[in-house]
Amino acid sequence: MNQKNRKAALVCALMGVCGLAGLCAAQPSVQSWKQNATANHGSSSDAFINNILSTILADVQKVRTTPTNSYINATGIPAYPIGPWPSNPNTPSNQNILARFPRTPTAQSGTHTNTGLGAIGLWIDGVEIFNAKDARSYQNKGIWNQNAVVVEGPSFDSAGGHPAPSGAYHHHQTPIGLRVVLGDSGTKHSPILGYAFDGFPIYGPYGFANADGSGGVVRMNSSYRKRAITTRTTLPDGTALASGNYGPAVSGPYPLGYYIEDFEYVAGLGHLDQYNGRFSITPDYPAGTYAYFTTLDASGASAYPYVLGPQYYGVLATDNTTHSVSVPAGASPYCEADLDGNGQIDDADFAIFAPAYNILMCTDPVMPAGCYADLNHDGAVDDSDFVFFASAYDALVCE
Repeated sequence: MNQKNRKAALVCALMGVCGLAGLCAAQPSVQSWKQNATANHGSSSDAFINNILSTILADVQKVRTTPTNSYINATGIPAYPIGPWPSNPNTPSNQNILARFPRTPTAQSGTHTNTGLGAIGLWIDGVEIFNAKDARSYQNKGIWNQNAVVVEGPSFDSAGGHPAPSGAYHHHQTPIGLRVVLGDSGTKHSPILGYAFDGFPIYGPYGFANADGSGGVVRMNSSYRKRAITTRTTLPDGTALASGNYGPAVSGPYPLGYYIEDFEYVAGLGHLDQYNGRFSITPDYPAGTYAYFTTLDASGASAYPYVLGPQYYGVLATDNTTHSVSVPAGASPYCEADLDGNGQIDDADFAIFAPAYNILMCTDPVMPAGCYADLNHDGAVDDSDFVFFASAYDALVCE
């Protein structure tokens, strides 16, 4: 059957299943993950790095769910090319990640948890997200903390990331390579790029102008700004420091922005709060959700705090940061053709797949949010996805 006839057949079938408007509810915290369905491996334009990455599976290897959590297995290596990293001697390695994300995340009603060093979430391809710090501070006192995007920026690759001494490839800022893959160019609301370890989604830099979903698509502005200082004698909250805790004066070697404490939060300055997010309607959450956004300035450069603010908005799933996640025996595997996440590939999934197949391109403004029917992640819902879906549909049960 040619593509035109397949589309006609699918649409006719869809009308018999639940009507053209009768789409099943999406579950973004389950469906957003970019599973490796084709055994893709990592790659690099650098021959030495490529020899390492070509032995490591890319993206997410497994998604399992319970009614309360999603469990993600990943290597931490993306499918897009990475490296080289000027002045960075580290090499990426398989991180054997197992992470847990609450499916119904909870806002923190008490003291908010600081984002620590190391991973604070995962991008949808399993790559780790780090906060804005680089683990070093002036005179090692932990008061004036270096800004990784400024200090380590020269070692970032063209995808915006680099490997840590542990081999963990990661980003401190918007993941440029992933955004290219997803077509996040600002022509429509950004897609979900990842999830923080409190379970709330992280979008790219573009959202609706108004939290109610109106006003068109605009760049989400951070509410942080550089402080008007020439000496580093006070903290952003106004605390006056003892002279022994002063930082270096603002200068060529230590420009404004070199330290995290060079920035201050001003409520209402931008669209986002002190956690770098807001509650709003998004294409994936039509009833609204709290969501973080990666932030850029007007020139397109990353803008502090880049991904999350200094603290999580929600209740942190602490087993992620202590590396003690375990998957309960009752967790169900999720396969990407199970578009409604009920453990079966059936007519309800057919009803979701069909209209996306008829639209074709993930970048089309009318494509349903997330482009979940792009099962092989090539940017289009086409014949290769149809073959993938048909095979899964015949098998019926996710295994």
